Amino acid sequence: MHRSGRDEEPDVSVLFGLSLIGLFCLLGMLLRRWIPGFRSAMVPAFVIAGFLGAIVMNLGFSGVLEGVDSELFTMLTAQLFTLSFISIGLTPPPPGTRDAGGRTQKVLLRGAWAMGLTWTFVFGLQALMGVGLVAATGSLGGMDPIYGFMLPFAFAQGPGQAVTFAGIFEAQGWANAVDVGLAFTSVGFAAAFLVGVPLAKWGMSRGLATHSMEITDSVGKGYFRDDEDSAPMGSETTFSGSIDTLTVHAAMMGLAYLLAHVLAWVFGHIPGFVGETISGMMFMNGLLAAYFLRWVMRKMAVEHLLDRQMQARITGVTTDYVVVASFMAVQVAVVAAWLVPLLVTALVAAAVTAVVVLAIGQRYGSDHDFERSLGMFGTLTGTTPTGLALVRILDPRMRTSTMAEMGLMNLPEMFYIPAMLAISAAFAGELGLLPAVGIMAALTAGYFVIMLVTRCFGARTWSLRGPVRASAGADPDPEPAATR
Repeated sequence: MHRSGRDEEPDVSVLFGLSLIGLFCLLGMLLRRWIPGFRSAMVPAFVIAGFLGAIVMNLGFSGVLEGVDSELFTMLTAQLFTLSFISIGLTPPPPGTRDAGGRTQKVLLRGAWAMGLTWTFVFGLQALMGVGLVAATGSLGGMDPIYGFMLPFAFAQGPGQAVTFAGIFEAQGWANAVDVGLAFTSVGFAAAFLVGVPLAKWGMSRGLATHSMEITDSVGKGYFRDDEDSAPMGSETTFSGSIDTLTVHAAMMGLAYLLAHVLAWVFGHIPGFVGETISGMMFMNGLLAAYFLRWVMRKMAVEHLLDRQMQARITGVTTDYVVVASFMAVQVAVVAAWLVPLLVTALVAAAVTAVVVLAIGQRYGSDHDFERSLGMFGTLTGTTPTGLALVRILDPRMRTSTMAEMGLMNLPEMFYIPAMLAISAAFAGELGLLPAVGIMAALTAGYFVIMLVTRCFGARTWSLRGPVRASAGADPDPEPAATR
């Protein structure tokens, strides 16, 4: 209830929403602890929480608390996703990624380049699959094929970007785009772990993961005992009697968030759908703002105030909450009429994504290609943290450079921008569906050609039978031309 004057109560729906997300996360921890199937499949507690929250919200809880409904969780998904990208941008690079001269090591750049181009290529492929599959099955529910273009935003980019772009498309007249994106996201996350975890275990049994360890009881349950050693969450960089270290990190995120809105206002002055699209990409504005602030801190010799481990934990919190919020925002009743094309499209796309990523991953040409392959599959069906979660099963002690490479692959992923603009132009009515599909096909082929020209493919290192020995004289980790 809202009152006027001094007695007006503040809107606490956001706090209620965040509290519910936390409650379902705790329930997810309990379910993973007590249900053997969840433990053996290594399903993250936040994914269990998301599905549980979606069920509760769609069984009639939506709106029981004033303002706590799908619209609230859609808003929380978008805002938390922006904060997660800000946190990523504020996170200093790992100390081992730079050489004595302060430059990123070439071996990491090679892997990041190949994996980033793989992501870009599959993004285009998923867009083509989405439109084609919805066109083939959409007549069962009257679903326009253009909604198939939402698939790569949900699969390759994740719930936050799916909501961000879908919100832009809904403003341009495409009703229920957010619900379509979130429905695709839900299936993608399920595929990431229902396929990725068994595949990881299979690879471990075949000797494809050279640095794997036995999955302990604590890892299966999802939490550590009080007598077990665990990694520290970070180090203090300020004197707490003056200001807490976590306060500094939160303040920097807030400053980046304000700057992101300034950038959105500036980009909004670009005419046409381009300005509208870039202005609405708050996650990218937040990332740019965070990079700028970290650059300023480096120039002022105070970048050390940002502790890498603590900032990474903040990213983890926002990512977990984004996933749960996105699931709770799904309105099954809205997409029920399109359930068949949505499920068929998502399931086929997940299967094709797995086949393509694993086929490419066999030929990256390094000694940790299987880890790279699993990381790419998790990223291309869920989010980057999803891919990292699968990699941690194979490489819990981070003996390979896979995780660092996945952190650096954002730069070559920017090749996707022309594809994103083509999709945006189609939703904005600036480009017809068939011309947009043609442009997407040409871009997807172009991405693959770039992979060939820059030598992203090396000697085959593994197959379904197990490891493959490199032939005599083969380069175990070929250097893409772009990094020379």
